[in-house]
Amino acid sequence: MLVEPVALSDFFLSFFSAAMIIFTATLYAGLFAWARISGQKSARIGACVSYASLLASVAVFSDVNHLTGYWLLLSFSMVIGYALMPHAIWHLCVATHLDETDQ
Repeated sequence: MLVEPVALSDFFLSFFSAAMIIFTATLYAGLFAWARISGQKSARIGACVSYASLLASVAVFSDVNHLTGYWLLLSFSMVIGYALMPHAIWHLCVATHLDETDQ
């Protein structure tokens, strides 16, 4: 299986979309935690918008870098992981701290 390299004209788009994946994933995690701690609806909406931006960034990155097959599956399984893991981590933290207050 031969992988097609990124065209020089698409290099900036590849770099920018990779940076946006990192930025939007971090923003999503931060806003998700802030929405859970503060209960603010605006933070929850911001987390949803950040996640939608993450989806768009992964789609652009996958398209520009010609990801197919297993690489495409890996990219979108990463996005699913980003959706599920903050919830799991939150429940783990709550359960851990509830256990501390019982002692």
